[in-house]
Amino acid sequence: MKTGTLLTAIITSGIFLSAGISMATTGEGAETITLKGGSLGSVTFPHERHQEVFIDCMPCHKLYPKEPQIIDTMKAESKLKRKEVMNMCKNCHKDLAGKGQKTGPTSCGGCHKK
Repeated sequence: MKTGTLLTAIITSGIFLSAGISMATTGEGAETITLKGGSLGSVTFPHERHQEVFIDCMPCHKLYPKEPQIIDTMKAESKLKRKEVMNMCKNCHKDLAGKGQKTGPTSCGGCHKK
């Protein structure tokens, strides 16, 4: 019986810890981020919306440090391949759509605005 109680306590703690982590990340950084989108126009990235939806920030932030304008800086320093950010976003959106989940745009005009 003690093992079952301990296991329940561990699982419950994990749930609350996960919820705390996800809530803690909401509101960090800019609400929206405007990225230079080349000849098709800029891309407004709804950063806060992504924080609300995803618990884990690392799929993006393992590649892009949490610094203002880091993507533009990395592009200027040739640390990103052409369309690398776009492809990452587009692939994620397509994967979610394939799972029947609500997602962001996958067409050029859905993101790029002149």
